[in-house]
Amino acid sequence: MKKYCTIILFILLYVSSCDIVETPYMNTENISQIDTNSNNYVKKVLIEDFTGHLCPNCPQAATEIEAIHDIYGEQIIAIAIHVTKSFARPYPASQAPNFQYDFRTSWGDDLDNLFDISSAGLPRGMVNRTGYPDNHKLGKDEWANAVSNELNKEINFGIMINSSNNNINITTQVLNNISGSYNLVVCLTESGIINWQKDGTENIENYEHNHILRSVLLDEALSSNINYETNQEIQKNITYNLTELEEYNIDYSTNVAELGNGNAGNWNSNNMSIVAYIYNTNTKEVVQVEQNNLNN
Repeated sequence: MKKYCTIILFILLYVSSCDIVETPYMNTENISQIDTNSNNYVKKVLIEDFTGHLCPNCPQAATEIEAIHDIYGEQIIAIAIHVTKSFARPYPASQAPNFQYDFRTSWGDDLDNLFDISSAGLPRGMVNRTGYPDNHKLGKDEWANAVSNELNKEINFGIMINSSNNNINITTQVLNNISGSYNLVVCLTESGIINWQKDGTENIENYEHNHILRSVLLDEALSSNINYETNQEIQKNITYNLTELEEYNIDYSTNVAELGNGNAGNWNSNNMSIVAYIYNTNTKEVVQVEQNNLNN
């Protein structure tokens, strides 16, 4: 059934891609033993969608994510990452109000530099970062098949997310004996952002931007020990200040991002999510991901 749905997605959603020219946080760790024999964890997959509000074919990638999500539901978690001065810069103020917002972040630009995504043209993305370093830059029509393959892999970690006030708690449960070097990443995304987007030959004023990367709160070793045993529980606690995070993005747009304008604020915490994922630091592969509302 999954293969049949994948074929349908490829047929219905094919379009060509665009060509490119061109804080302090407190963390603590505690490891204990738990019983995970009856856990309800399922494999989840991360799609990182490298996009831009000036990219006319990028809305088709967002549609592809929605279609994949319709098949697999909450097993699919997406992050939209606006990159490059070609497709993600704000328009000059003289062209206001069109395309005045700057969705870019320092973390998004760093990811684009590390994985060299935008050089292959947008829209482009990674599915659990598999295939690195040579075959990780996937066109949107390759995502569904990659997702299907990832969902068949064994689950070695489960992730639970809880938050209250300015504190986030991430609980990682080890489900099988495993060895390796793994990092935990915790980031914030925002959905329901109504702003400009090119869509083919049209300029859409009230386009809904979803899964937008806002901030990365943590990217550090899951544990100081590379040997993980079944039933281990690893706790990470993060304190954050949303106002300071928002100001950081505004400052980045103003002073660092190429052709930025500082218009990177107006965050809505009610529409924000916490995304936590674990990746192998050697292969870069994401092995598990979870998401929860910021104000859960």
